[in-house]
Amino acid sequence: MKTLDAYRRLFRIEHAFMLSFAVVLAILIASNGALLPAVAVVAAAFAVPFFIEMGSFALNDYFDVKTDKENKRGDRPIASDEISLQAALAAAAISYAVGIAASFALPAICTLIAVVFAILSIAYNWKLKDLPLVGNAYIAASMAIPFLFGDLVVSGSLHASLLAIAAVAFVAGLGREIIKSTEDVEGDVKHRKSKTLPAIIGKKNSACIAAALYLALVPLSFLPFVYGLRLNTLSIGMVALTALSFAYMGYSAAKEQDNASLEAVRKASLLALGIGLLGYATSLI
Repeated sequence: MKTLDAYRRLFRIEHAFMLSFAVVLAILIASNGALLPAVAVVAAAFAVPFFIEMGSFALNDYFDVKTDKENKRGDRPIASDEISLQAALAAAAISYAVGIAASFALPAICTLIAVVFAILSIAYNWKLKDLPLVGNAYIAASMAIPFLFGDLVVSGSLHASLLAIAAVAFVAGLGREIIKSTEDVEGDVKHRKSKTLPAIIGKKNSACIAAALYLALVPLSFLPFVYGLRLNTLSIGMVALTALSFAYMGYSAAKEQDNASLEAVRKASLLALGIGLLGYATSLI
């Protein structure tokens, strides 16, 4: 059980499930009451982001082991010597292979997206994460692309409502990743010689930029309804809760920049985004 828990933390399974849920949600919205694709197609669409995300996180911990030890990340199984470097690298390679193989059952554009984002995730873990905003933007894009990916599984063109949801996910992801870079700046600079945003402009300024992005999500959260997503009491209530949560997180990030406060904001942002996605999903009821 300890080994299974270590691999769960290595792969960040909760993130993988959220991305795959986003793909399935996009498929349901894009289908718009029409016949859904075959179960095998939906399963393949679910598996692609799930396994590529697993591979990316395993590779992340492989490259970041010194930084994680410096930052005292006891939740990272390589840094805590629960999983070896070789085992993590093998797990990453297998995960990437399974994710890309699953994409072969989908339209060619979906396979292209899977391959491009797999390559970008490797580049991110190797070097892009050390650049100001570039790495943050990649992670934000990886949180947005599942909605477009799921749309393209069933449709030859993109729906405005899904483009709007993707925009919400991108802004939320960008704010979250700037917070993470701000948390990890000391270890990143020392062990990776990173030039991330907080390394250049400081923790306070970076946190304030993240706060501004969170505050921007207050109106942006409702944008999918403007572009055609059906609205009901439950969906608007859950999205309103997400908007209020991001407003509070924006205030908190601007006020406190100690690592404990930033980590609380970062973790809460994922929960808030999850509630918002469930709100969008309830529009289908």
